[in-house]
Amino acid sequence: MRPDPGVLAAFGARANAVPLPGGEGTAWRAGQVVLKPAGDPRVARWTAELYRDLGLLAGRDPGFRVPRPLRAAARDGAARDGAARDEAAGDWVAGGWVAWQWLPGQPASWAGVSPFWPRLIAASQAFHAALAGRPAPPWLGRDGSPWTAGDQVAWGERDPGSVLAAAPGPLAGQLRGLLAALRPVRLPSQLIHGDLGGNVLFSPASPPAVIDFSPYWRPAGLALAVAAVDALTWGGADPAILGELDGEPEIGQLLARAHVGRLVTEVVSRRGDPGGLDTVARTGRPVTMLILARLALG
Repeated sequence: MRPDPGVLAAFGARANAVPLPGGEGTAWRAGQVVLKPAGDPRVARWTAELYRDLGLLAGRDPGFRVPRPLRAAARDGAARDGAARDEAAGDWVAGGWVAWQWLPGQPASWAGVSPFWPRLIAASQAFHAALAGRPAPPWLGRDGSPWTAGDQVAWGERDPGSVLAAAPGPLAGQLRGLLAALRPVRLPSQLIHGDLGGNVLFSPASPPAVIDFSPYWRPAGLALAVAAVDALTWGGADPAILGELDGEPEIGQLLARAHVGRLVTEVVSRRGDPGGLDTVARTGRPVTMLILARLALG
C-alpha cells in the first residue's frame, strides 16, 4: 500500500514516495521523510512520543541515534499540541500513517564475525541505559501476536503445551530441551527493543541508529541475546560472536529464552506449513545445541 498524496502533504513530504527494502516491505521514503502504516494508533503515538524524548538524549551524543517522529500538519490553524488528538490537531498519525525523519545508514551483515557486532553491543547498551526507568505502556503484551506468544512462553507466562503439540517432532524436541534448561533469571526488567538485529543502521560518520522499536518488558540483556540468536540462526554468524557477550549477566539463560521465543514465534506463525517448520527445525538445531552446551558448562 502506497501513501496517498494527502498523507504525503500532511507530513510535508514533497518528493515521490518510493518503497524501502527490508522489514515487512511496508515502509516508503519521500525525500527526507519515511512513512509507515500506523497499525494500532495507540502504539504509534506512544512510540512517536518515546522517540521524541530519546531524540533529546541522542542530541547529546549518548552513543546512538534515533529518527525524529514527524507530526502531521494541523488543519485550519488548529494547535499542533492541542487537547484533541486527531489529524486536525497535528497528530502523529494521519490517514493511517506515521512519518519519521530519514536517517543515513545501512543494516549490517552478520555473516561470520561481523565487524559491526561490537558496535551493535555498545549501541544497545547505551540505548537501553537511556530507556531505564521508563514505564511499560498499559497495552504491552496484550496484542496476541506470535511474537508476544513466543516471549510469554519463554518467560513462563504461557503454557507451551499447544505449541509443542503443533511443532513437528524435531522442533518440539528442541523446545523441550531448552525449556527444561531454563532457570530463574534474577535481573530487573525494563523497557527494551526486542528486535535489534535488523533495526540498527550503521554509518561511518555517526553513531548507530536504532529504528522500528519493538517494545518488551524484560532484562536489558535480552535485546542482545535476541540479536545474537537471530544472527546465528538466519544471518550466518560465527558462534564466536557469543564471546563478546560473556560479560552480560545471565547471558546463557537470556540466550535460551531468546531462542525459545523465536522458535515458538515460528511455530505459531507457520501453523499449517510443515515444510516451513521443518526448515525452522533444521536451521535452529545448531543454535539449540550451542546454547544447551553453554548452559551445561555453566
